[in-house]
Amino acid sequence: MASDDLKKQLHFYIDMIDDETQLEMLNEAAETYATQKIDILDALSPDQLIRLEESIKQADESKLSPHEEVMKLSKQWLTK
Repeated sequence: MASDDLKKQLHFYIDMIDDETQLEMLNEAAETYATQKIDILDALSPDQLIRLEESIKQADESKLSPHEEVMKLSKQWLTK
């Protein structure tokens, strides 16, 4: 995908986010990447890298949960 198309897609997704905390987290990640040119993977702990690898494996095996289901579960977890 061309850079201009990627930027448009990112703007589209950002415009969909209403939660200020999520926007702040995204802004912080984008700022860190844009200003320091670090690989975000370098900032992950060994445990986080293992969990990320497991998640990628699950995605490769199509063992995914729909977004709506995850959001519903997260709301339940946050109220406990």
